[in-house]
Amino acid sequence: MVFTGCDWNPFKKKASAETTASGSGDGAVLCSINGKPVINESDFLNNLNQMIQANQYFRGATAESLPKELQRKFFEQLVTQALIEAHANENNIEKHPAFIKAYQEADKQLKSALKVQVVEKEIYDGISVSDEEMSKHYNENKEKFVKVAGGVLAAGVRFDTDAAADAFLVKARQNIEAFETLAKAEKDGKFRDFGRVSKDSRGMQFEIVPAPIKEAVLAVPKAPYLEKVKAGKDFWIVKAWDKKNTELFELAEVKPHIEGMLKSNKFKDVLDARLKDIRSKMNVSVNESFFNSKEPVAEKGEDDAPSAAHAVAEAA
Repeated sequence: MVFTGCDWNPFKKKASAETTASGSGDGAVLCSINGKPVINESDFLNNLNQMIQANQYFRGATAESLPKELQRKFFEQLVTQALIEAHANENNIEKHPAFIKAYQEADKQLKSALKVQVVEKEIYDGISVSDEEMSKHYNENKEKFVKVAGGVLAAGVRFDTDAAADAFLVKARQNIEAFETLAKAEKDGKFRDFGRVSKDSRGMQFEIVPAPIKEAVLAVPKAPYLEKVKAGKDFWIVKAWDKKNTELFELAEVKPHIEGMLKSNKFKDVLDARLKDIRSKMNVSVNESFFNSKEPVAEKGEDDAPSAAHAVAEAA
């Protein structure tokens, strides 16, 4: 169950999976079957590293960094695979009709996928993005390339009455550095930490900041700031401090990222144009009758579920 997140990709170092059962790798022999080496150290590490790359729970880890118990569990899977393959070899499984059929189908699918992959890669590699395009995109979206988030740290205490807010404001001004401690201890008020508030803030944390408090905090000319702010029926004593300007990435720092993104954006249009050209030079015949409905479709009432064809069209 530890490895249920693994995925399989026939284009990822297929050779290493083949060498697992043949023991053709380097390093110490870790497993032999009937005296024949089937798993060497390099086979094990190669397969383990592929598992790490494919499984989101292990991203950033290395084969050597995994606990020995976890390495041993994965190794047992390789031993099981090697046992099954050894049994298959002894029983001439490659001559079995089911194996031959499955192998031929897999070989056909793999060749087809590789042909498409190579052609699409050639098209993608042929797409160019000019410096002008990258500069234009950067300047139009500069605020999205945030290196260090700016804004003002803010926190507040909510009161139901103006008098209670004023009383706490007097107390807080006498010791502004102890604002959070005083706020949390205040029985008549409810403390809330707003985090760093800025005009570029996104997400739930920013959305829970009442609009009048956002405006007051962002308008702070100098921190620390401690004032009363009315928001709807509530009275808030708000403290703002540690005001920082947002620092953005320079174009040179994000140029590779922008280039890759713009190439990907162009790819679909370029691919569609190329496919249109390829199609125009070939005789493509489609058996449309296969897709025509052979049964009359009943009229759908208001409460009827949508048809399969409608569902497919919606998905498209």
